[in-house]
Amino acid sequence: MMTTKSTPTHKDAKGGAILNIEEEFKPPKVLTDQEKWSFLMKPGVRSTVRKGESNSLESSESVGELLSSASTSIGSSSSTNMKNANDCLSTRKPLTPEQLEEEARNVLRNVFGYEKYKTSIQKKAIAGILRKRWDVFVCLPTGGGKSLCYQLPALVHSGVTIIFSPLIALIQDQVLACKARGIKCDSLNSKCTADERAAIIEDLRAASPQIRMLYITPESAATANIQRLISNLNKRGLLNYLVVDEAHCVTHWGHDFRPDYLKLGNLRSLAPEVRWIALTATANPKAQEDILKQLKLSNVRMFKASTFRANLHYDVILKDLIECVPERHLALFVMKALSCIEKKNNDTKGTTIVDVCSPSTSASKRESHGQRVFTGSGIVYCRTREECEKMAMRLTEEGVPARAYHAGLNNKVRDRVQEEWMKNEIPIIAATISFGMGIDKADVRVVVHWTASQNLAAYYQESGRAGRDGKRSYCRVYYSRDDRQLLNFLINQDIRKTRAKKIDKKLIDEQIKAAQHGFEKMIEFCEKPGCRHVAFAKYFGDEDTRPCRVSCDYCKDPKACEEALTRFNEESWKMVINSGYRKRGHSNYDDGFLYEGGKYAQNEHWNADDCGDATTLLETEEKKRRTEIVAEEFARRRRANTAASASSLHIEDTSGMKIIQPSAKSVPNLTATRREMIRATIYTALLANLAGETDDATLESASASIEYEIYKSSKNSTTYQHK
Repeated sequence: MMTTKSTPTHKDAKGGAILNIEEEFKPPKVLTDQEKWSFLMKPGVRSTVRKGESNSLESSESVGELLSSASTSIGSSSSTNMKNANDCLSTRKPLTPEQLEEEARNVLRNVFGYEKYKTSIQKKAIAGILRKRWDVFVCLPTGGGKSLCYQLPALVHSGVTIIFSPLIALIQDQVLACKARGIKCDSLNSKCTADERAAIIEDLRAASPQIRMLYITPESAATANIQRLISNLNKRGLLNYLVVDEAHCVTHWGHDFRPDYLKLGNLRSLAPEVRWIALTATANPKAQEDILKQLKLSNVRMFKASTFRANLHYDVILKDLIECVPERHLALFVMKALSCIEKKNNDTKGTTIVDVCSPSTSASKRESHGQRVFTGSGIVYCRTREECEKMAMRLTEEGVPARAYHAGLNNKVRDRVQEEWMKNEIPIIAATISFGMGIDKADVRVVVHWTASQNLAAYYQESGRAGRDGKRSYCRVYYSRDDRQLLNFLINQDIRKTRAKKIDKKLIDEQIKAAQHGFEKMIEFCEKPGCRHVAFAKYFGDEDTRPCRVSCDYCKDPKACEEALTRFNEESWKMVINSGYRKRGHSNYDDGFLYEGGKYAQNEHWNADDCGDATTLLETEEKKRRTEIVAEEFARRRRANTAASASSLHIEDTSGMKIIQPSAKSVPNLTATRREMIRATIYTALLANLAGETDDATLESASASIEYEIYKSSKNSTTYQHK
C-alpha cells in the first residue's frame, strides 16, 4: 500500500496544518449561469484570467476538453453546449498530468468559483484522484473541502461518478448545492417519484448521459437494479469513479457504523478497473485500516490532514458548578460569541456587547433594549426532540431568537427553519445531531452540545461544523453528573443491543470495544485536565500532539480548569455517598422523602414548630448514619475477606500511593495513578462529610477500601469510572 504524507504550505504555532485560515480560503464569487459554463463556448481558444479581471469569459480553454472535444464547435444554447459536450466525452484522448492540472484549475475557477484550493492537502488529493492510477483515501476535518475532492475530478473526466452517501437528507443537500452551480447531478432514493426515477434511468441509458454525478444510499446499492446499472455503465466505458462518502460508516471502529456499508466492497467485482475514493473526517488508525479492508481498496494513496484547527476554541462547562440558570449562561455566551449589538433608532451605535450580556441585566430588560443584531450563527445540539423545543423556547426568552429542528417536525416546517437559519434570519437552531451533515455554512460561530456526545469522533465531526471560513469560532460542551450517568446508560443499552445481534461473535466484540473506547475518550475529554486539541490528536493518531496554547480553555487557564474538575469530582462523590446513606433506610423519614409520599410521609407531617429545631435533629441523625455506615463498611469488608491473606489487603504506600494492591492489573488500561486520584477524591468526600467524627488514618483506610471494592467489581475502566 502506497501512502503520501503531505505538509501544507501554511503552518500554525505547532507546525501542523491549518485547514481553515482566511489566507487560504475566500468565499466563492457568485457566478451567473452564463459565466459558469462560458469556458465551453469556444473550446479551441486559450484564455487566462488575471487578478482583478472578471470570471465572465467570452473565450477560454476547453476545460477538457473538460466536458467536450477540442475539435467540436459548440452552439450558443447552454443546454445544447452541455449536450454536445457530453456527446464527445467518449472520444477524448487521455490527458497528461499537466493537462489535467490545467483542466482542474479551470473547473475550480469557472464552475466552483474558487481561485485556489483550500489547502495544499486538498490540492494534492485532487491531483492524485485525477490521475486514476490508484484508489484514494481522504481524511480531512469537517469544513476541509472533502466534497470538492471528488466533485472536481468527476467534471474533469468523462462519464458518470456514483457517490454512496448515508443519509437522504445529506444527499439532497449535496444535489441542491451542485445544481445551484449548474452541475448535472441527481439522486436515486426511496423519496423519488416513479416519473423522476424513470427520467434518471432513461438518461443513464443514453449513449452520452447528461448526469455527471449520481448519489445513492448504500441500501440502494445492494439492490439488483442498481448493480445492473453500475455494470452497464462500466461495460459502456461511462463509469468514472465510485465514491464512498462518510466512509467511517463502513467500520465497526467508526462512530456511526452502518451494516449496509459493508456490502459496498462487493461492488468491486462489477467494475474492477474503476477507481474508488473513500472520504471521511473522523477515522482513527484502527478505523482507517478497517475502511481499506472492508472496501477492498487496492494500491491506495492516503491523504490525511492534521485534526488541529487553530481557529476553533474548545471548552467544557460543568453545569453542576454554574451559579445561574444554565440556559441563561448559554444565552450570554451565544451573545458574546455572535458579537451581539443593539440597534436603536435604525443605527448600530448604541449599546455595546458588555451592556447586552451583563449577568445583572434581566431577560425582560434585555428584550426591551431594542432590536438585536447578531453576526454569524450557531447550533445547539440537544439529545431529544423535546429538549430541542425547550431549548429554543428558553433561548428566545433570554433574548436569543432560536428555532427547533428535529425529525418530529413536518418537512415544510423543517425546510422553513433551515432556510431562515441559512439566511441568518434566526441566529440559533436547536437541533438533534443529524442536523448539519452536508450543510456548507461558512459563518457558524458557535456549536454547543447541551449534553456530551457518546463518542469523541462524533463530537469532533459535529463541533467541526463551526468556523468553515477560518475565523475564530467556539465549540462548547455543557457537562454534568447527570449527563455522565445518562451516557453510561445509553452506551450500556447499545452494548446490550449489539450482543443480541445474530452476527459473528468477533464482529460483536469489535463493535463493543469500539463503542466503549469512543465513550471513554469522550468522558476523558470532559473530565481529564489537558489540552482539548491534544485529546483529538491522540485519538485520531496525529503525529503532532503539542498543546494548542491559545485555542482551548485548559491551555488558556490550566489552574482554573483543574480547580473546577476537583470541585466537580468532590461534588460527585458527595452525591454518591449521600445517596448511599438514604438508600440504607436508617431514618424513619427516608421512605417518605424517597418515594414522595410513601407510608412514612403520610403519617409523619412534622415541621419546625412541632418538633423544635428540626434542622438540628436531622443533622444529628445524619452524622450518626455516616458514622454507622463507615463502621458497617469495615465490618462487611472484614467478613468478606477472612480467607484472604493479611498482606493482600495491606495498604501499600509505594511512591506515596495509598491504594490497595497498586500493582494489580485486573482492569485493562487503568493505571495506579488514576486509582490513587479516585481514592484521594473519595477521601476528600469522606473528610467533608465526617469532619471531627473520626481520625484521619481511619478515613485514609476507608477511602482505600472503598476504592478497592470498586476496582475489584469493575471489568473495564469505564465501569470503574462510573461505579
